[in-house]
Amino acid sequence: MSNPWEILILGCGQLGGNLKTALEAEKIRVAGVRRTKMPNDPTMISLDLDTSESWDQLVQLPLAPHAVIIAIVTPDARTEDAYRERYVCVSERLRQFASLPGRQHPVIWVSSTAVFGQHQSGLLDESVAVEPDHWRGRCVREAELNIEQIKAPSTIIRFTGLYTAKSLIRLKDSGMREQLNPETVSNRIHRDDAVSWLQALASDHLDGKHAPRLIHGVDEGSVRYQQIFDLLDGTGTRIKPAVTGRIIQSRYRGQMPALRYPTCEAVISSP
Repeated sequence: MSNPWEILILGCGQLGGNLKTALEAEKIRVAGVRRTKMPNDPTMISLDLDTSESWDQLVQLPLAPHAVIIAIVTPDARTEDAYRERYVCVSERLRQFASLPGRQHPVIWVSSTAVFGQHQSGLLDESVAVEPDHWRGRCVREAELNIEQIKAPSTIIRFTGLYTAKSLIRLKDSGMREQLNPETVSNRIHRDDAVSWLQALASDHLDGKHAPRLIHGVDEGSVRYQQIFDLLDGTGTRIKPAVTGRIIQSRYRGQMPALRYPTCEAVISSP
């Protein structure tokens, strides 16, 4: 392609792929990077972000001066080594890549509310200092610190649990329920809304508009799991947001697109 890319998505799995499709619908030139080859799609580049050779190739990629880099990486396993390799190492390489002379590109880094320690509860918005008490949260936070060092405008978006109607229905399974404390607060956001918020942040950075440096991607329905179980079973009433427990909130909700699914009740009750 002779024209330089306007958006570079590092990590084009399900979430990144859906975001790529949404941005392309706006006539934005988007390049996606993933390890799995897609030979019939010239806009998808096969690279392993864990290797320095891949980053050497990315340096040669033609990016527009105003291009935005979006990173959506996922560990291969739930181990400390896997998290450190994917989050910490990739964020460090991305920091170096985005800070090369003449390539001061804005970055959007997809993070997780796992940065909060298990002992932290109450209303947890972007103003609350994180206190990770597990290797998972520490690795995720270390990656955020790398992104915070990027001189160009950047946004870290911490998503809560991403879900779809299909994944929500799995909570009907008794085996799944046995793994969850019904009194624990569930903080979630529908995948469609996650894409919508990422799309809005990308557009703002692309247009040189102000965007939050840190934002929590969460819906308006932080509720106890028992309420979700009851709704799925048809025995519950309308969702009542939790008032105690671990409640993730965002101070920037008003700046973002309206949620298509404000709570999981909207998914359960839809035809």
